[in-house]
Amino acid sequence: MTSPSGPGAGDIRNVIIAIVLSILVLFGFQYFVTGPQQQRERAERAAQAEKQAEAAARGEPLVRVPIAPERAIAATRDMRIPIVAPSVGGSLSREGVLFDDVTLHHYRRTIERNSPDVRILAPREARGAADADFGWEMSQNGVGVGVLDQDAVWTLAEGERLTPQTPVTLTLRTATGFEITRKISIDDRYMFTIEETVRNVGDAPREIRPYGVVRRLGMADDFVRNGMVHQGMAGVFGPNHALNDINYRKAAEHARDKDRGRASADERIESQSGVGGWLGLSEHYWLTALAPDQSERIDAWFDSSNREGDTDYRSAYRGAWRTVAPGEAVTYTQRLFVGAKEVDTLQDYQRALNIPGFDSAVDWGFLGFLTRPFFMLLHFFGGLVGNFGVAILLSTIVVKLLLFPLVYQSNVAMAKMREIQPKMKEIQERYKADRQRMQQEQIRLFQTEKVNPVAGCVPILLQIPVFFALYSVLTVTIEMRHAPFVLWIRDLSAPDPTNIFNLFGLLPFDPSSWPIIGGFLALGVLPILYGVTMFALQALSPPPTDPTQALIFKLLPIVFTFLFASFAAGMVLYWTWSNILSIIQQYVIMRRMKVSTEFDKWLAKRFPKKDQPPIVAE
Repeated sequence: MTSPSGPGAGDIRNVIIAIVLSILVLFGFQYFVTGPQQQRERAERAAQAEKQAEAAARGEPLVRVPIAPERAIAATRDMRIPIVAPSVGGSLSREGVLFDDVTLHHYRRTIERNSPDVRILAPREARGAADADFGWEMSQNGVGVGVLDQDAVWTLAEGERLTPQTPVTLTLRTATGFEITRKISIDDRYMFTIEETVRNVGDAPREIRPYGVVRRLGMADDFVRNGMVHQGMAGVFGPNHALNDINYRKAAEHARDKDRGRASADERIESQSGVGGWLGLSEHYWLTALAPDQSERIDAWFDSSNREGDTDYRSAYRGAWRTVAPGEAVTYTQRLFVGAKEVDTLQDYQRALNIPGFDSAVDWGFLGFLTRPFFMLLHFFGGLVGNFGVAILLSTIVVKLLLFPLVYQSNVAMAKMREIQPKMKEIQERYKADRQRMQQEQIRLFQTEKVNPVAGCVPILLQIPVFFALYSVLTVTIEMRHAPFVLWIRDLSAPDPTNIFNLFGLLPFDPSSWPIIGGFLALGVLPILYGVTMFALQALSPPPTDPTQALIFKLLPIVFTFLFASFAAGMVLYWTWSNILSIIQQYVIMRRMKVSTEFDKWLAKRFPKKDQPPIVAE
């Protein structure tokens, strides 16, 4: 990639091309993938609401009408065991011993102080219904049949509330001839341990096997699909402990195929057998996952179906059969994770409990080989300084230092290309009738002069994956959620909340909320600073000789200022700071090469010095 206008112009062109390509991919994905998905979801929700209204008008209970989780929990308060732990709260239902009420103490729905805790699990009657269930099956004529009634009320044998210091024990005698004792404990973070003893009180040997299931009925009201992060069924299981994931959209399509007869009622989305592993439902920042005994051979699967007007999503497994003689008992231990996808926490559980690939619950994306190191760098600096915004600034300096040798060599190569431009034009004129000979002579010239014509492209190829790695880290990892920087930046994972069109909050209205044009009126302080730095970066280079190109270059900072206004504040902070470092970096390189910049020319005109050594003009 060459530039007749010198190394400064070439560098800014490289930066702009890198940004343009990145923006095109991001907005292309939004336009062709995420946007249509969100439109379909809105249409499906509207259709469901219409069905509910029609059913209500006819007096037919064809679809459920979900209620607020708090209301559903209050209706069964007397049947619940409180959960009181440092990281989670909620309650267990003694009816079926369902895990259907879990909230997170350290995470709130919004950045406002009075915002309620994030809710992960909710009863089946509630909006955003999700729960986890455990039980046993017995073999009956070669078919697995449930051992206990799902609506059975368990007896609380020990403990009044579940805390890290006080586990609870429940018992149940089933109509099928078993006595079950279930001991539930919780640690100080997000892991429940379920230890279950099943005794055969019948007069014949029985074959039984454990199972676990995580379910979601419909989607939460605040669910937002994000094309950058997986949301749906996920797990590491099977013979090779590979990551398996199916998003909610594909699972809903599978449920519709069942309704239309395109798939059988018992056909599963994914099904594999293997030893140990984990599986569950993965949301943007939250995870509900089952972890069976890691020495147990399990059959694990994902499935979905339509139920009561909503889609029922399931991640489930069954353990191995074991024979229980009369009067004897078997004990089985499994775990349930309900919490935030904190990378350190997931990795701690992965090591301590030997759960394979547990940190894969975080969707590192196809650039995981870059995303993980970039996160580790941000996480290191964030822990060091206590501020992820400052961590972005420090990480950017590290990236710039790592890329500096390539950027420097790229500028040197472009300077050499500028030097051989007269010879290039001579070859083009001499062999303009023979393009093959022209190419041969140009290659010979490059070899003689030791010039690499594509050296200028290297920084572009490196900046694009770095851009996406940081974008992915800011979007996917919960460490960036609601992370403050300074002053008005209270959430690095959200766009800059200020707006120049209401004088940065002095006027009592929000123009970004206006229909149609609102998306073009969300212009905060940080995007404006980015635009200023882009103008300054362009000022280091001479404008293109072509008037059209010159006009485009002048307009690009304005265009990108508006485009970046909708990006996460952390991303805009990165690009603004990166531009500032590029200005310093490029100025140092060009002065070392004794090439004057537009800034030098401006200074020379306004502050002339006597006996100043001349600077070689471009």
